Amino acid sequence: MGRCYLTTLDALKVFVEVVRAGSFTAAARRLGISKSLASKRVAALEEELGVSLLNRSTRSLHLTEAGQIYYEHGLRIRDELAAAEAQVQSVTARPRGQLKVSAQVSFGFMYLAPPTTAFMRRYPDVAVELLLEDQRFEPIDDSVDLAIRMGPMPPSSLVSRPLCKVVYGLYASPEYLARAEHPVHPRDIVQHDSVFYGNYDLGAHWRFSLNGQPLDIEPSSRLVINNLLGVVEAAKAGFGLAYLPTFAARAAVASGDLVPLLQPYWNEHGSMLVLFRSRKYLPDKTRAYLDFITDWFREHLAL
Repeated sequence: MGRCYLTTLDALKVFVEVVRAGSFTAAARRLGISKSLASKRVAALEEELGVSLLNRSTRSLHLTEAGQIYYEHGLRIRDELAAAEAQVQSVTARPRGQLKVSAQVSFGFMYLAPPTTAFMRRYPDVAVELLLEDQRFEPIDDSVDLAIRMGPMPPSSLVSRPLCKVVYGLYASPEYLARAEHPVHPRDIVQHDSVFYGNYDLGAHWRFSLNGQPLDIEPSSRLVINNLLGVVEAAKAGFGLAYLPTFAARAAVASGDLVPLLQPYWNEHGSMLVLFRSRKYLPDKTRAYLDFITDWFREHLAL
């Protein structure tokens, strides 16, 4: 019986993803298949090649010498196929297909639904999956088309487009301010209760600006929350001061639940970036969403 090249290519893609993800479970999740199917496809590939590609143990996977060679070639083949598919898609009349976009929970929850649903009304042949999570992880992997991240510039392997500026400021609820003195300088913060965002990328410090120079303050925080929405709610409940990006506090300030403090000392913290892999050919669905969301934020929301 002749070799089925489509089956081999499919198994190659699974094998490459298993190596990149470090486990069959993670790879299967990224690919949207079962763990058992991922394992069967790699086993079938090994049988077809007549060699072992992976040394398996209960806790880890390691490439064999043959597996390392096959992985390096397989990675190039997979990337060439992706580029070819993207170029072919670029000649179609309308963007189509499945688009995966990842973002932090708070930003996605507050701001991504309106532009995404508007985009889908314009492009009915595109299906979108928004992946919202706050865990620290690599900004983009092969299962994601676009990632929206706040913080430092990405590695050189990624391309970025700024979506909006990110400014951090100090906030507290009227209830808290009714029983505590208003801080008049960032150094007063150490005398206050505070709510700390656990995923803040400067560690234990809150950064302010004084005469154009950074001023780092270490607050006294008994409550640490790894999600900005939780920090906002705790601050609204009157627990203490909160150091938040303006996009997270915007609605609470508008409703009167939070009061901005020390605004002359607020610090610009880079940009919210849209990240994507550096490819020569960007699929139409990805380019269309990238252009649409950038224009939407420019028109509707100046954070």
